[in-house]
Amino acid sequence: MYLKRLELQGFKSFADKTVLEFMPGITSVIGPNGSGKSNISDSIRWVLGEQSMKSLRGAKSLDIIFAGTQNRKSLGFAEASLVFDNSDGALPIEYTEVTVTRKIYRSGETGYFINKVPCRLKDVLELFMDTGIGKDGYSIIGQGKIDEILSNKSEDRRHIFEEAAGIVKYRTRKQESEKKLERTKLNLLRINDILSEIETNIEPLKAQSEKAKKYLNIREELKNIEIGLFLYNIEKYKKELEEIVKDEEIYNSQLSDEEGKLERIKQLKEELKNQIDEITLKIEEMSNIGFESQKEIEMLNSDINVANTRIANNKENAVRYEKEIEEAKQKLESLKEEIEQKKQKRENLKENKIKYQTELEGKEAELAKLTKTLSDKELEIEGYKQTVETNTDKKYELQSEINTQEINHENYEKRQKQIKNEIINYISELDSTRLQKEEIAKEFYEIEGKRNKIVSNLEEINSQKEEADKKIKAYETNINAYQSEERIKQSKLKFLIETEKEKEGYIKSVKSLLKDCENIKELGKGMHGVLANIIEVPEQYQTAIEMCLGASLQNIVTETEEDAKKLVEHLRKNNLGRASFLPITSVRGRKLDKIKGHEKGVIGIASDLVKYDKKYEQIITNLLGRTVVVDNMDTAIKVAKQNGYTVRIITTQGDVINPSGAITGGSVAKKTVNILGRGREIEKLEKEIANLKSKIEAIIKEKEQYEESIEDIIENATSLEKELQEIDITYATEKQKLISVEENISKIELRLNKLKEESNSLETEKENSINKKEEIQKDIIELNEETEKLSKIINEYVELNKDNQKYIDDLNFDITNLKISVSSFDESESSIEELQERINGEIETTNISIKNKEEQIEQIKQDNFNLGQSIEEIQERIATIKEEVKNSGSKIEELKTKRIEKNEKLSKQENETTEKFKVIEDLKAQIVKIDVKKTKHEDEINAIINKMWEEYELTPNSVQDYKKPENVALTQKNVNSLRKELRELGSINIDSIEEYKTMKERYDFMSEQRVDLEDTMAKLRKIIADMIQTMKEQFRTQFAIINKNFAEVFKELFGGGNASLKLEDEENILECGIDINVQPPGKKLQNMMLLSGGEKAFTAIALLFAILKINPAPFCVLDEIEAALDDVNVYRFAEYLKKFSSNTQFLVITHRKGTMEAADTVYGVTMEENGISKLLSMKLAPGK
Repeated sequence: MYLKRLELQGFKSFADKTVLEFMPGITSVIGPNGSGKSNISDSIRWVLGEQSMKSLRGAKSLDIIFAGTQNRKSLGFAEASLVFDNSDGALPIEYTEVTVTRKIYRSGETGYFINKVPCRLKDVLELFMDTGIGKDGYSIIGQGKIDEILSNKSEDRRHIFEEAAGIVKYRTRKQESEKKLERTKLNLLRINDILSEIETNIEPLKAQSEKAKKYLNIREELKNIEIGLFLYNIEKYKKELEEIVKDEEIYNSQLSDEEGKLERIKQLKEELKNQIDEITLKIEEMSNIGFESQKEIEMLNSDINVANTRIANNKENAVRYEKEIEEAKQKLESLKEEIEQKKQKRENLKENKIKYQTELEGKEAELAKLTKTLSDKELEIEGYKQTVETNTDKKYELQSEINTQEINHENYEKRQKQIKNEIINYISELDSTRLQKEEIAKEFYEIEGKRNKIVSNLEEINSQKEEADKKIKAYETNINAYQSEERIKQSKLKFLIETEKEKEGYIKSVKSLLKDCENIKELGKGMHGVLANIIEVPEQYQTAIEMCLGASLQNIVTETEEDAKKLVEHLRKNNLGRASFLPITSVRGRKLDKIKGHEKGVIGIASDLVKYDKKYEQIITNLLGRTVVVDNMDTAIKVAKQNGYTVRIITTQGDVINPSGAITGGSVAKKTVNILGRGREIEKLEKEIANLKSKIEAIIKEKEQYEESIEDIIENATSLEKELQEIDITYATEKQKLISVEENISKIELRLNKLKEESNSLETEKENSINKKEEIQKDIIELNEETEKLSKIINEYVELNKDNQKYIDDLNFDITNLKISVSSFDESESSIEELQERINGEIETTNISIKNKEEQIEQIKQDNFNLGQSIEEIQERIATIKEEVKNSGSKIEELKTKRIEKNEKLSKQENETTEKFKVIEDLKAQIVKIDVKKTKHEDEINAIINKMWEEYELTPNSVQDYKKPENVALTQKNVNSLRKELRELGSINIDSIEEYKTMKERYDFMSEQRVDLEDTMAKLRKIIADMIQTMKEQFRTQFAIINKNFAEVFKELFGGGNASLKLEDEENILECGIDINVQPPGKKLQNMMLLSGGEKAFTAIALLFAILKINPAPFCVLDEIEAALDDVNVYRFAEYLKKFSSNTQFLVITHRKGTMEAADTVYGVTMEENGISKLLSMKLAPGK
């Protein structure tokens, strides 16, 4: 495990989000005073749970949040996160990367998070317990921690030793157990007080309870007698009411039949009226057909004339367009001739221009040649002069270089003598160190062999253990998956059973009848259930079938007509309403043979799409055999037309086309409780749940058997881990010794090689110096010779120079005239190009015009063809109209005869309507008389029911088991006697019965609690004693190892001397202080308080390394702990830091150069802006 990353935002001076990436090894943080280096250490301590603001260098908790500067506003929160690599599983959490975060807001809210999940401070502390990481551990060492170790009070040093010894978790648990013991004592005291109070009140309450029980017994007897009397009277009135209801039903049935007949007569009358109106309308249309036809023929002839006119106009336009095309072609030819002339003229101009340009170029070349001859010579002489001056300066520089080389040669010889002496000393030291290594290596390899054998055995067992864990996890995953599935199905089943039990979704009469059939077995014989429960419908057709059946879904299926009759009588007898029945023996169905015009979207006949028992075939065919299911409304309309509207058609969305042609459709409300197929759904779920339970039981059994089979593997793994832990301590110590010696040998060899390389390099430098001196002397001779030669040439040139200016002026005059002529040719050429572009534009425009006119001619030809066809179609229509007019006379006579027949039928229906009205009025009068009589009896029954509810809060349905009286007069006398006894009892506290029962139960419960608490206290005392013993043993063992390590580390850091740790009180090992006695080299043994500041700091550092040696912390933060050391000791400290960096990751905040040099990564903290810390990082090469 190691610290991967520190993320800060709004923490003290780190206003912006700052991320510090860490790698195993040593990371140093440097920067000037006040730049915010120590805020990094504070942030780590804060995340790990530091509560003291003084330790974080603040006064209150809000000081943690960035307070703002002159240019930046303050922030509303502070946040810091530590990200750990936990791939080795060092932290007790199932994540390879663990992020611990702490936040605080200005409102005072604060929180801890582990992997972004909110948690408690306790969870964070337990996560890092005994790892050395923590606010009080030895993983964060600053100036304050050094002062604490060096404190005059030896007791203040204890916590760092306890953390290293691994007893912090025991001390924490002991403190928690002591708190639990204290709480248990308080609880026992409270329970004793409560028991005393209960014992005072329980006896009086018992007497009240006995009196109340007697009252209830008498009242119960009275209730039994009086309710029987109530039931007698209710039954008497109900029998009389049943007779009244029967008479009412007969009259209502007659009324319903007569009203139905009347409605059918009205419908027939309406249909006859509509038919007569349609015939009359057709006669009128036939009479007007001659006039309308003549008018239409005139309009059609007018259309023919318009078309002929358009054809003539089109022909004239075509002739005009052809003439214009011919004129455009002639213009095109003349433009082409003109452009050819312009091209010829342009060619002539080009030839004259070339002639003048050739002459111009000759003159310019002659002028340039003459000018160059004079200029080159002058430049050459100036160059010679410059060279003479440069050579003189260079000669002086070379003479100075010769002097420098002579001095270097003397220095090289002195250094070579020093190197020779150093090499002799290092070779002697190397030999003695190698002998020491051989002795240590021999002992180390013996221990390593033993350890490797244990590791090999442990890896093999761990591999088996991991495989077993995976298998157990797989069992648990399967069990959880099946249990989750079972819970979902159980929930659904419970809902369905509840709705089925309450008969949700059924009309009131059907619901009551189904419940009565369940309660009265005789009544339910011969009943198969409602239609919805005897059919099974695929999900995709459920809406269609439900809309198709409608209310019929609640029809009750019976075996015979007699069974249906029995149920009808039960409904009538109990006034439960009406229901429809489908007897299997009497219902007969008729199914479609085939569907005409079978469309692609036709799914099939509805009766074929549902599943049912064979015995219900006639009922299903009757209801669904003549219904066709299709995919959508378009298909439904096509199929309805093709079958002449003789069948009912329904879509999968629930839209219906009836045989009459009526269409029903729209949205379908989604139902929570659907009665269709609910019973079969319950059966299906019960089977699935039973299957899941058997699967879960089988897997659990298989898992338990497997866990028993791997017990030996777990025991072996535990034994080997303990053995490995013991040998690892010795192995680590010997390995550290070997590494230390090897590092020392490497350093000596490296220094020897460097000295030899330096000696060889010096010899080479000496030779180079001699050679360079000789080369410089040769260069000085060559410079002197060159200077003399150039001076002679310069003097000779002064005598030579002539005047050629007149000839140059004549050449310039001729060149100017030739340039003017060439420019005039360019202007003429430009004007010709512009003219050519204009002519080309006219040619292009003319071509486009010709093309457009040719297209218009083609369009005219197409229009004339279309108009000709239109004229032929109009002439055919005129012929058809004339034929229709000829046949209309005979049809009018047929329609008149048909209208007379319909009028006669209409008169007959009017007479029947008048007779039905008289019969219906008589029936309504009889029903009103019966209804008054029925209301009177219902009021009597309701009065008795209300009294029963007021007296006993009971309803007739809940008192069917009560016995009815045989002698009504005697029963009434007994009722009066019992009421007198109740009055004589006086005031009664009914609640005392329950109060006494509750108090007695509470008394018994509290007594048991007292016994449990006494047992708990005894157990807690034993646990505390056991933990104290464990802590003593572990602290004593670990303290001895720390003491040994301290002595070894002290000698190595100080280069000799002695050091030891001593307990102030051996008898009180867990509470006493710890003294530190040291003897630096060349001094007497003395207490630490007598040392110098630097010696104190170095001693504290030695103690820190001794602790890390026994229990290496995954990472360690050191905040300027070497500030008091001199340079030599800083380098010793840095070297020792490197030794521990393989097991412990170090974050060092420092100002010292030696510590910086030991770092693998360096972070710089600066304040570019006042009050705001910024970060700079640098990773160093391995050979830094």
